[in-house]
Order: sequence, then structure tokens, then C-alpha cells
Amino acid sequence: MASDSSSSSKRKLIFSMLTFLNDEMNSDLVDSDAKESLEVATQCLENVYSVSLTNPEDRRHLFTPTSIQSIFEAYLVQHDKPTSPEDKAEAEKLKNEGNELMKVESYSEAVAKYTSAIEHDPRNAVYYSNRAAAHSKMGNHSQAIDDCEMALRIDDKYSKAHGRMGLAYTEMKEYAKAIEAYQKALEFDPSNESYKNNLKVAQDLAAKAASAPPSSGATLGGMDLGSLMGGAAGGGLGNILSNPEFMNMATKFMQNPQIMNAFSSAMQQNPGGSGSSGGTGDGEPPNMNAFLQMGQRLAEQIEREDPEQVARLREQFGGMRPPNPEDESEGGSA
Repeated sequence: MASDSSSSSKRKLIFSMLTFLNDEMNSDLVDSDAKESLEVATQCLENVYSVSLTNPEDRRHLFTPTSIQSIFEAYLVQHDKPTSPEDKAEAEKLKNEGNELMKVESYSEAVAKYTSAIEHDPRNAVYYSNRAAAHSKMGNHSQAIDDCEMALRIDDKYSKAHGRMGLAYTEMKEYAKAIEAYQKALEFDPSNESYKNNLKVAQDLAAKAASAPPSSGATLGGMDLGSLMGGAAGGGLGNILSNPEFMNMATKFMQNPQIMNAFSSAMQQNPGGSGSSGGTGDGEPPNMNAFLQMGQRLAEQIEREDPEQVARLREQFGGMRPPNPEDESEGGSA
């Protein structure tokens, strides 16, 4: 039994490492050569440990909600040497530079500044919270949640971290968690109108989701792709396909060989889900679950890589998005 437990923990660790490498490959901060190296590293780990990010069974049994980077940063917070006055001063300078970048919507550069600030002073909750705000602006909601969790490990009464966690959970359509986060934020900042409004939005969306029929689950910037495509009979699909921004974005991503490989793989899987080529060789239809999962990953990658264009499309097609908290970054410490 101990051996089985150790093996399971090791596979969860590898899955978390693969998730981290995948996030790095999709990051704007990594150049094309580095991305190729990361892809090779990913393939090696998958082959050695028989673990795959695209395997539904692995995703179900090996996924852990806290990222490996967040776990490591939590360890550093608890065990690192005390921060020197010089490091504190440099961290504050980097944070202020990140705040200025946020004002001009240079979000990836702001993430880099906040990350450098954290490296100089990993015990300051503000830096994690500000980085969470930048991640949310880029559509990296799971990374925003990781940063909010780190901030709350340092200061569990930090209302802004609770509020930003609520925003990220709302964007991910995890409304119950969003409601809980906003209620916590209001517990420590009861007069904050932004938290009250966002809590109401999350509660309304939760009620709407509870009464709505099930959908495909694939979303693009808060727009349900199943609902979006389901309007074909009423002319909705024609409107979408005639939109030049949508078509330019679709063309761009269909030229990506990784996306086309994922599409081909999804189409070749049969309903047995074992990865066989039943979709082409034995007459069985493609695995729809695999196809929808591929669509979900495509939607997430589109919003990660071009959040501004997604925002424009959301406005054109009426996607619903809750208001942001009033402040995106903070000038002082918590």
C-alpha cells in the first residue's frame, strides 16, 4: 500500500510539472527556441512516467488545484532567510514599475516586474496580489488564483486577495467559489462597493447557470462556444463567420501545427477513449468528449495569447463579464 501511495504521489508530481511546463510554453515571456526545448522536456517526462496532460483519466486522478510553482513559493516563504532592507527597497521599486506598466496595459511586462519583486521579497502579500491582477487581465485565471492563495498564506485577512480570487473564479464559471471569496473579502472590508457589486454578479450568474440547460463546456472569454455555434439556424453562425476579426483569429490558430495535431488526435479517437484510431479505421465516430476537450484547450489558448482581441469579440457578440475591482494594483504594502 505504501508503494502504491508513493507511486500515486510521484505521478501527481509529474502531472504538476507537466502543467507548469505547458504554462511556460504558452507564455509570452518564453521565446520560440525555449518553447521547443520545453516541448522536448514534456515529451520525455510523459514517456518515462506514462503521464499525459491530454489523457482524461490522468486529468481526473492526477490534477491538483495548487500549482507546483505555488507550492514551491510557499516553501520559500516559510524557510527562506529574512529579507534584507536592500532587497525590500528593490522589491518595492520593482512593484511600482509593475504598477506603471499596468496603467498602460502592458500586462505581461507587469507580471515580470512583480515576479522580480517577489524574488527579492517573497513575504510581501501585495506583490502576489498585484501579479494576480495582471494575470487576470491576461486571462490567466488559474495563475491568478495561485497568486491570491499565496498572498492569503501570508495574510489571510487581505481583502484584496480574496476579491481578486473571486474575480478569477467568476471568469472560470466556478460561481460557488467566487461567492465564497467575495464574502470573505467583505468580511474584512465590509464597505467596499466593488466587492458588493461583484458578489451580486456572481450570485446572479450562479442562479442563471443552475437554471440553464447543459452546454458543451467550451468557452472563449466568457462566451459559451456551444451556445455561440448553436445559433446557426437563426443566422448566428453566419454573423460569426462574416466577422473579419473572428476569421483572422481562427486562421491564425489553425496554422499552428500543435493545434492541428491536437485536432487530428481528437478526431482519431473512438468512443472507447483508448487513443486508438477507431475514428478512421473501424468506422466508429470520433470521440466527442476528446473533441470538446480539444476545443476547450483551443479556446483557453486563444484568450491567453490574444486577450484584447477576445475582449473585442466578446463585446460584439454580447458575452457577459463581471466588473473588475476598482484598483488593479496597489501603491503601498498591505
